[in-house]
Amino acid sequence: MRTFLDKLHDLKLKEVAQRQKVISEKHLRSRAESLENPAEFRTALLRAPDEAISLITEVKSKAPGRKNVENLDPEEVVRDYVSGGAKAISVLTDENWFGGSLETLEIVRKATVLPLLHKEFIITPYQLLEGRVRGASAALILTYYFQQAELRKIIATAKTIGLEAVVECSLENELPRALAVNPDILMINNRAIAAIPEEPVETYDLGSVDVITSWWERNPELRSWKNQPGKLLISASCVNSPEDIQSLLKIPCDAALIGNAAMVAPDRVAFIRSLSKTAK
Repeated sequence: MRTFLDKLHDLKLKEVAQRQKVISEKHLRSRAESLENPAEFRTALLRAPDEAISLITEVKSKAPGRKNVENLDPEEVVRDYVSGGAKAISVLTDENWFGGSLETLEIVRKATVLPLLHKEFIITPYQLLEGRVRGASAALILTYYFQQAELRKIIATAKTIGLEAVVECSLENELPRALAVNPDILMINNRAIAAIPEEPVETYDLGSVDVITSWWERNPELRSWKNQPGKLLISASCVNSPEDIQSLLKIPCDAALIGNAAMVAPDRVAFIRSLSKTAK
């Protein structure tokens, strides 16, 4: 069965091929090499046992089957996120399904000094360079798209251009492959996006924050990985309430990525602060 991620893979190949006709990879690399080091993503989010879970809030105008805002104002959203106490910001740049763009990433970069996660369906080094020159500190790398050797290679490629790799798993059978490369940052998606069918509208929102806690209990390799100094564990998706944050406190989770819930909150600042108060 083809999945939503397979559909996105094909789409990204076409998009990258078109953009490379306009801006070469060589040109992007030259620009990336001239940039100063970005704000450190992992350092900003790591927490001590007595500290609050760090919040990563996401700029995302829509998702499959839902619209978060009619007209996205990235600067206004970022101001709310910063006022609420976010430690980093994720920017979803896919246009077709999530209403994002690389230009949005650039606007967000100019609006804040917080570290930025380039959240995209990345399958090529070219996309890494695109995010880097727009101001990203880190890039999302989906384990689904890479075998172990390829995963190790794309992480190393990100590092050479000054990006931190956020390695994501959304299926438990992806976890051994991700842990085998010993990433510095691991994100567990509570929504099984790698199992969503090609047309995702009715199933995209399924998931539970209990996914990460159950993985933690079942996988000693995950616990061994986290016991290494400096490893950052992030919970993504389905974190919608103070009760969800309380659930994450059962395990040594460093950060939570808050997506749609932050975008649609009537008072974003108050919503994020309510999560922050619960996060320790």
